[in-house]
Amino acid sequence: MLERERLHCVMNGRIPDKVPHFELVFQIPEEAFGLSWLTREEVAAASPKERERAYERWFDINERIMERYKWAAIAAPLDFFGVRKGMLADAKKRLGDRVMVYDWNGDGVFWLMDGDDMMDFSVRMYEQPEDVHRQAREKCEASKLLATRQVDQGADFICINSDFAFNVGPFISPAHFAEFVTPYLTEIVAHIHDLGVKAMLHSDGDLNLIIDQLINSGIDGLQSIDPQGSMDIAEVKARYGDKLFLMGNVHTAKMQSTNEDEIRGFVRYCMRHAKPGGGYILSTSNCIFKGMPLASYHIMLDEYEKYAWY
Repeated sequence: MLERERLHCVMNGRIPDKVPHFELVFQIPEEAFGLSWLTREEVAAASPKERERAYERWFDINERIMERYKWAAIAAPLDFFGVRKGMLADAKKRLGDRVMVYDWNGDGVFWLMDGDDMMDFSVRMYEQPEDVHRQAREKCEASKLLATRQVDQGADFICINSDFAFNVGPFISPAHFAEFVTPYLTEIVAHIHDLGVKAMLHSDGDLNLIIDQLINSGIDGLQSIDPQGSMDIAEVKARYGDKLFLMGNVHTAKMQSTNEDEIRGFVRYCMRHAKPGGGYILSTSNCIFKGMPLASYHIMLDEYEKYAWY
């Protein structure tokens, strides 16, 4: 099977020949390939010829990630920092025969905010709930329009990247979450399904108090199953494994130390509890972040290869 085929199996309730793998973000291309992602500011300041080279570098890095690390999906934005349209469509054309291509759609609902914004939002939920609902409706409609554009350009699935929780619980109470988030999330997921693709949710933190709401919204998959947020993939798989696919739970913070025994132990735990019966994608509990030793990622993948095959 190609990596794309393996991921397609998982997303559609079938068991592939091997557990697929990808990460939501890869922030250390310098360490891996001697190349760096360009920033929005660098692209904005570049000449047209330099922008074209930057555009090709994006594809070059992703091709290297696909080749070396066997990713099953690549995230591609609709456009390249606002200076070149149709990037997602181009990625689908150039990469889509080997991997699934997706995009982010995270601003359709309320999620974690900065301190001052969170204080204001908390007051408004009590004193101006109708205004909060008005804003929620605006966000929801914008998200649905964005999803339509993403699928029109060829997105194989959409990742709703909305962090709903701290390490000690959701950012608002379960009751407020049920009023101000879940109905709009459910509507967005239904719209994505109407477009003919799957909706995967990314959220760090402790989701235990709201996970039933998330499941009932209709999401097809959940990432990151964050162990720092007391999320145990064995428990989540046992309770919800028949309802959605799971991705993550390899302890990202522990990847910082390059403790080989710990890293291998986390991979084996995920494989032991999440692999049986299908429905699992191996990844860290967040992403391959800047500052993570590349050796830690290589240890994780080495252990994965030992247990990935069905």
